[in-house]
Amino acid sequence: MRIGINGMGRIGRGLFKALAGLPGLEVAAVNDVARPATLAHLLAHDSYYGPWGTPVEAGPGRLRLGGLDLPCLAGERPDQIPWGEHGVEWVVEATGRFKDRLSLSGHGRPVLLTASSREVDRQVVFGVNHGTIRPEDRLLSATSCTTHCVVPPLSVLHRAFGARAVLFNTVHCYNVGQTLVDAPRDDLRRARAGALNMIPTTTSASLAVESVLQELKGRVRGMAVRVPAPAVSLTELVVEAERPPAEPEAVNGALEAAASGALSGVLGLSRQELVSQDFLGSPFSAVVDAPLTAVQGTMIRLIAWYDNERGYVMRLVDLLAWLRDRI
Repeated sequence: MRIGINGMGRIGRGLFKALAGLPGLEVAAVNDVARPATLAHLLAHDSYYGPWGTPVEAGPGRLRLGGLDLPCLAGERPDQIPWGEHGVEWVVEATGRFKDRLSLSGHGRPVLLTASSREVDRQVVFGVNHGTIRPEDRLLSATSCTTHCVVPPLSVLHRAFGARAVLFNTVHCYNVGQTLVDAPRDDLRRARAGALNMIPTTTSASLAVESVLQELKGRVRGMAVRVPAPAVSLTELVVEAERPPAEPEAVNGALEAAASGALSGVLGLSRQELVSQDFLGSPFSAVVDAPLTAVQGTMIRLIAWYDNERGYVMRLVDLLAWLRDRI
């Protein structure tokens, strides 16, 4: 599969690195309004994960890494990007700007969107509902990192115990959509300094979770608290069970079985007492913190950690490989 990446921000660059050298998944071109020299520098140097071991250089309209000379385009809108000239078969839309159907269709080829959107053909969480993708689905959403953290363990709990109602709160590191200092914004909480405050806010994951687990439609509510941390997040998931387990180990046992079975590589479970930095670089969508699992009456509470960049990028790779082989 020849892939085009539109938007070389945190997710775009992470995906670019993850795909480098993978057989059968070739980045044919990238598109970004930033200069190639800037992109090369940000690929080589990363404040979270450290230096990239692959030498990368820039030329006029090009990125060079290893023996690869890669087109670096500069279209401002999807319909301005000449993907066809470079044999691109699938586009990964990672700018965060284009989520509506008209804009995404402007790419002129199948699109995998790295954000939640109601205007796509299907919202997908790899490992849970990717098997429902049809050949005619041209616009796919890989939802969000938080959705990928919530859906796998929630799907296990629903199958094992039944989910009558679901509440979740993601304690999420700050991102580029926030401001470093207090500044005027319509969202008065997000108007405050992201590196100094815990900021309650909304999350797109609530509706995306219901789109993936449609049998739970109307039962899921979520929120986010943005915190002064640069990487790694966690989600507190509370489920009112129809068939409540007698003890936490029944919950952990169901999750552990899924982690070693159908959700292998997607869902993890840790029995150690760890903190956020221990999960930096984790390739899982969610790692359940087993010692923190609790049962109170009909309610189940669990904590799941996720590297909101690395884990999400690895699911994009999994999904692209699945699409290459089956669609």
